[in-house]
Amino acid sequence: MTLATQKKLFEPSLLPHLEQSLHVTGCESRNWKLRVPGSKSVTNRALVLAGLAGRPIELLSPLLADDTWWGFQALEELGFRLDVSQLPERVLIEIPERSEKKNASLHLGQAGTLARFLPALLLNWKTLFPDSSLNSFFIDADAQLKKRPLTPLIHALRALGAHLEADHLPLHLQPNELQGHARIDGSQSGQFVSGLLLAAAGSRQACRISRVNHLVQPDYVRITLAMLKEFGAQVVHDAELHEFSILPGAWDALPSYTIEADASTACYFAALACVLGAELKIENLGSATLQPDFQFMSLLQRFGFLLHWNENECFVSRSPNLIDTSSPTILNLDMSACSDQALTAGVMSLCTGRGVRVSGVAHIRNHESDRIASFCANVRALGVAVQENIDGFVVPAGCDAASLRGDWPTHNDHRFALAGIVLAACAPQVSILEPGCMKKTAPGFVEHLIQIGFKFR
Repeated sequence: MTLATQKKLFEPSLLPHLEQSLHVTGCESRNWKLRVPGSKSVTNRALVLAGLAGRPIELLSPLLADDTWWGFQALEELGFRLDVSQLPERVLIEIPERSEKKNASLHLGQAGTLARFLPALLLNWKTLFPDSSLNSFFIDADAQLKKRPLTPLIHALRALGAHLEADHLPLHLQPNELQGHARIDGSQSGQFVSGLLLAAAGSRQACRISRVNHLVQPDYVRITLAMLKEFGAQVVHDAELHEFSILPGAWDALPSYTIEADASTACYFAALACVLGAELKIENLGSATLQPDFQFMSLLQRFGFLLHWNENECFVSRSPNLIDTSSPTILNLDMSACSDQALTAGVMSLCTGRGVRVSGVAHIRNHESDRIASFCANVRALGVAVQENIDGFVVPAGCDAASLRGDWPTHNDHRFALAGIVLAACAPQVSILEPGCMKKTAPGFVEHLIQIGFKFR
């Protein structure tokens, strides 16, 4: 069974019907129980680490979405043998077979995480597979991804000895022996630091990395470090993640790795339960996760909702919003740690009537869309006088979601589609435009909602 024959698993059947617009018409149930699909961030790291391990690896519970499809396909294009017969539960990734193929052309769609991580595997190719004939790689992507920044990572890789002509996609590269010392700016994206760590560790040589300037979302770098350790690499670092030393030597990777549930997707289910007064149990995600978006559960408490959790589960209690929405006090939310939920926080303000000031997220202007400017444009089009700031936005108090009327464009950005469903659950006259872009990370989201009682048209 080939990867191509399993493509339908990455695109659930409802997605072709979600390309124009979507309305939430209600939910029959107020008692929900679910298991969240695997983490996009962890799956993409695991795919690259499986390639870097240099031995067969079985990945359990990977996320099957557009963003991860490109990673699976890239490994297959590079010659890795993928046993996909047991998807979605597991996939076995075996090392490449010997072939006479000298060049590989890889397309990454809109998978920004892979664009930062896959060079680690390609640059170390000859170290990992010295008998392979592959000696040249070309990485291309959709137009949206080509616009996203890559320069800090490219410059740091050059400092370790990589020969890279361009500072952006499309990118030609050849295998190199990476070693030495590199400095990298962490203020645009923590993925640059993670990508450099993966490349340096994959070299099996002594490397040193110095991080300069502010580090955006350090928890994702900690996820990378934890996974490197589980795959057998040895990396020493300080608590503040300023300095990293990669120790030389072979990896001692385990034969299998389990992908944990996606905290980002869990946040949308939790937000929906809050605004609709439902009782929710998430069975496979709790405080044991390192994923920073889990911190959004605490922010939902600040909106006045009742949530609790243990290491492996999370619960939303059926209760009204306890916040006094008539209060003129703005709820200040520094969302630098969980910036992917900035839009969800803004939508929660619209749904509850509680004013919020979201800050610390200037870097989300360089994601799939300029999320700050696009969010403000969406909200103003609905008649709400939102204030746009350099690093966030302010939604005034007193919004009545039921009275909102108009369109919610998604800007080809999955976060707008997912947050838009939370808004549309409270604002039945709001139409989500082109919600199919949620296939990037959560292709089964609407199907999950239908299973727990939601109605759409």
